[in-house]
Amino acid sequence: MLGRITAPHLRVDIPSVLTMEVTATAEATVVAVRGEIDLAVLGRFRSRLAEEIGLAPRALVLDLTRVAFCGAGGITELLVAASEAHVSGVPFAIVAAHRAVLRPVSVLRLERVLPFHRSVAAAQDWLAVLPRLRTPR
Repeated sequence: MLGRITAPHLRVDIPSVLTMEVTATAEATVVAVRGEIDLAVLGRFRSRLAEEIGLAPRALVLDLTRVAFCGAGGITELLVAASEAHVSGVPFAIVAAHRAVLRPVSVLRLERVLPFHRSVAAAQDWLAVLPRLRTPR
Protein backbone atom coordinates (compact mmCIF):
# COMPACT_ATOMS: atom_id res chain seq x y z
CA MET A 1 0.00 0.00 0.00
CA LEU A 2 1.04 3.47 -0.64
CA GLY A 3 1.40 5.71 2.33
CA ARG A 4 1.28 9.44 2.34
CA ILE A 5 3.75 10.96 -0.11
CA THR A 6 5.10 14.40 0.58
CA ALA A 7 7.39 16.61 -1.39
CA PRO A 8 10.65 17.64 0.25
CA HIS A 9 10.56 21.08 1.82
CA LEU A 10 13.31 22.72 -0.13
CA ARG A 11 13.42 26.35 -0.96
CA VAL A 12 15.66 27.52 -3.72
CA ASP A 13 16.21 31.24 -3.97
CA ILE A 14 17.10 32.15 -7.50
CA PRO A 15 18.31 35.69 -7.83
CA SER A 16 16.41 37.73 -10.36
CA VAL A 17 17.78 40.90 -11.79
CA LEU A 18 15.49 43.64 -13.00
CA THR A 19 16.27 47.29 -13.45
CA MET A 20 13.89 50.02 -14.49
CA GLU A 21 15.02 53.42 -15.73
CA VAL A 22 12.47 56.21 -16.04
CA THR A 23 12.95 59.09 -18.46
CA ALA A 24 10.31 61.82 -18.46
CA THR A 25 9.95 64.50 -21.13
CA ALA A 26 7.15 66.89 -22.04
CA GLU A 27 5.87 64.40 -24.63
CA ALA A 28 6.09 61.08 -22.77
CA THR A 29 7.50 59.07 -19.92
CA VAL A 30 9.56 56.06 -20.95
CA VAL A 31 10.10 53.20 -18.50
CA ALA A 32 13.00 51.12 -19.84
CA VAL A 33 13.11 47.65 -18.30
CA ARG A 34 16.17 45.42 -18.33
CA GLY A 35 16.50 41.86 -17.09
CA GLU A 36 13.91 39.22 -16.27
CA ILE A 37 10.26 39.79 -15.42
CA ASP A 38 9.52 36.80 -13.23
CA LEU A 39 7.73 36.02 -9.99
CA ALA A 40 10.55 37.42 -7.87
CA VAL A 41 10.17 40.95 -9.27
CA LEU A 42 6.45 41.22 -10.07
CA GLY A 43 5.67 43.37 -7.03
CA ARG A 44 8.33 45.92 -7.90
CA PHE A 45 7.35 45.89 -11.58
CA ARG A 46 3.66 46.37 -10.72
CA SER A 47 4.40 49.18 -8.26
CA ARG A 48 6.59 51.11 -10.69
CA LEU A 49 4.02 50.93 -13.48
CA ALA A 50 1.18 51.92 -11.14
CA GLU A 51 3.24 54.83 -9.83
CA GLU A 52 4.02 56.12 -13.32
CA ILE A 53 0.39 55.79 -14.43
CA GLY A 54 -0.67 57.58 -11.24
CA LEU A 55 1.54 60.55 -12.16
CA ALA A 56 -0.67 60.97 -15.26
CA PRO A 57 2.02 61.60 -17.87
CA ARG A 58 1.02 62.87 -21.28
CA ALA A 59 1.87 59.35 -22.56
CA LEU A 60 3.61 56.28 -21.14
CA VAL A 61 5.96 54.01 -23.09
CA LEU A 62 7.07 50.71 -21.58
CA ASP A 63 10.34 49.72 -23.26
CA LEU A 64 10.92 45.96 -22.96
CA THR A 65 13.61 45.67 -25.64
CA ARG A 66 16.19 44.61 -23.04
CA VAL A 67 14.03 42.01 -21.30
CA ALA A 68 15.53 38.52 -21.42
CA PHE A 69 12.56 36.67 -19.92
CA CYS A 70 8.90 37.48 -19.34
CA GLY A 71 6.86 34.94 -17.42
CA ALA A 72 3.11 34.56 -17.24
CA GLY A 73 2.94 36.99 -14.32
CA GLY A 74 4.77 39.58 -16.39
CA ILE A 75 2.31 39.18 -19.25
CA THR A 76 -0.54 39.60 -16.77
CA GLU A 77 1.06 42.82 -15.49
CA LEU A 78 1.22 44.15 -19.05
CA LEU A 79 -2.53 43.59 -19.38
CA VAL A 80 -3.16 45.22 -15.99
CA ALA A 81 -0.98 48.23 -16.85
CA ALA A 82 -2.69 48.71 -20.21
CA SER A 83 -6.08 48.55 -18.51
CA GLU A 84 -5.10 50.94 -15.70
CA ALA A 85 -3.59 53.39 -18.19
CA HIS A 86 -6.78 53.29 -20.27
CA VAL A 87 -9.01 53.86 -17.23
CA SER A 88 -6.73 56.72 -16.10
CA GLY A 89 -6.73 58.32 -19.55
CA VAL A 90 -2.99 57.82 -20.03
CA PRO A 91 -2.03 56.84 -23.61
CA PHE A 92 0.11 53.71 -23.29
CA ALA A 93 2.44 51.80 -25.63
CA ILE A 94 4.72 48.80 -25.19
CA VAL A 95 7.98 48.33 -27.07
CA ALA A 96 9.32 44.83 -27.60
CA ALA A 97 11.58 43.41 -30.26
CA HIS A 98 12.68 40.01 -28.94
CA ARG A 99 11.20 36.55 -28.56
CA ALA A 100 11.25 36.70 -24.74
CA VAL A 101 8.23 39.00 -24.79
CA LEU A 102 6.82 38.62 -28.30
CA ARG A 103 6.48 34.82 -28.27
CA PRO A 104 4.12 34.50 -25.28
CA VAL A 105 2.16 37.52 -26.51
CA SER A 106 1.80 35.93 -29.94
CA VAL A 107 0.83 32.52 -28.59
CA LEU A 108 -1.88 34.13 -26.46
CA ARG A 109 -2.88 36.46 -29.34
CA LEU A 110 -2.53 39.48 -27.09
CA GLU A 111 -1.09 41.68 -29.83
CA ARG A 112 -4.75 42.35 -30.61
CA VAL A 113 -5.33 44.00 -27.23
CA LEU A 114 -1.89 45.30 -26.24
CA PRO A 115 -0.33 48.26 -28.10
CA PHE A 116 3.01 46.74 -29.20
CA HIS A 117 5.64 48.53 -31.26
CA ARG A 118 9.14 47.58 -32.43
CA SER A 119 10.94 50.73 -31.23
CA VAL A 120 10.51 53.61 -28.80
CA ALA A 121 10.43 56.02 -31.76
CA ALA A 122 7.61 54.05 -33.42
CA ALA A 123 5.66 53.98 -30.13
CA GLN A 124 6.10 57.73 -29.66
CA ASP A 125 4.99 58.40 -33.25
CA TRP A 126 1.87 56.27 -32.67
CA LEU A 127 1.13 58.03 -29.39
CA ALA A 128 1.47 61.43 -31.10
CA VAL A 129 -1.13 60.43 -33.71
CA LEU A 130 -3.46 58.70 -31.26
CA PRO A 131 -5.29 61.85 -30.01
CA ARG A 132 -6.17 62.78 -33.60
CA LEU A 133 -7.61 59.32 -34.17
CA ARG A 134 -9.84 59.65 -31.10
CA THR A 135 -11.12 63.14 -31.86
CA PRO A 136 -14.56 63.10 -33.55
CA ARG A 137 -14.65 65.09 -36.75
